[in-house]
Amino acid sequence: MAWADATSGAAAQALFEEGKKLASAGNYAAACPKFAESQKLDPGAGTLLHLGNCYEKTGRTASAWATYIDAASAAKAQGRNDWAENAKTRAGALEPRLSRVTIVVKERVPGLEVRRDDVVLSEGAFGVALPVDPGERIFEASAPGKKKWHASFTLKEGQKLEVVVPPLAVEATATAGAGTGSPVRPPPGDTSGKEHGGGARTAGFVLAGVGAAGLVVGGVTGLLAMNKNSRSKELCPTAGACSNPDGIDANDSAKSFGTISTISFIAGGALAATGVVLILVGGPSTERASGKAHGPGLALTPSFGAGNFSASFSGAF
Repeated sequence: MAWADATSGAAAQALFEEGKKLASAGNYAAACPKFAESQKLDPGAGTLLHLGNCYEKTGRTASAWATYIDAASAAKAQGRNDWAENAKTRAGALEPRLSRVTIVVKERVPGLEVRRDDVVLSEGAFGVALPVDPGERIFEASAPGKKKWHASFTLKEGQKLEVVVPPLAVEATATAGAGTGSPVRPPPGDTSGKEHGGGARTAGFVLAGVGAAGLVVGGVTGLLAMNKNSRSKELCPTAGACSNPDGIDANDSAKSFGTISTISFIAGGALAATGVVLILVGGPSTERASGKAHGPGLALTPSFGAGNFSASFSGAF
């Protein structure tokens, strides 16, 4: 452990000496990181004084001011009152030149995080004029379920700025129920989300299905009629009256099946055609909450009788 401390001390001294060389050459931008790393490895009031001077020379007035204050405390603890007075004097001279930013948060929501550059600000920092280095400063605010807000400002030396964080807007995914696992559903009785034509399309599919079934029935009964007719001709091959009871029964059955087949084909075809039309014209479009239809509509009125079929259509296109 002692060896590790000695190694850190040696590295800190080397960094400190390199920082002094760079500063003497006027290269303060390169010297500041050397002093900062030396201070991290082996803290000392002397290093802080050099680091504060380096920040001041590069225009980082707020960083220099804070470093001088730390240097004054460290020097006093080390019994170096001369260094402490020097640090206090230099910090006091910087105060009128400090740029300050006041963060005003309009709405404090759970999980709110406000950042200045890469620094997360606590709630205690809100509403306080905080010293910041001049230059471009970036501000961000975020919270769960809210859209991130950000803004950037370029501060001049000595400028006072108030940054207002507005109420954060709700994320679109949050309002749509994203992340909750539960889609948003309209309340009972709300028809605003229905699609116009939905009922017509449903009726169309039903009619098309019934029509298709009618066509199947027509085909089956047609085959039965043909079979019965063939059987009748076999039993009653000659024209005119037939005395064979089975032949007469086959002939009557052929007529009955033929009538059913004809009606089924006509009705099935009409229903199927109507269903297809309703499906095509009943495409989705937004329906108003009143529930009124605003597009083409059709009405089918079928009627059946003994041996006949009729259907009437009405609607608007």
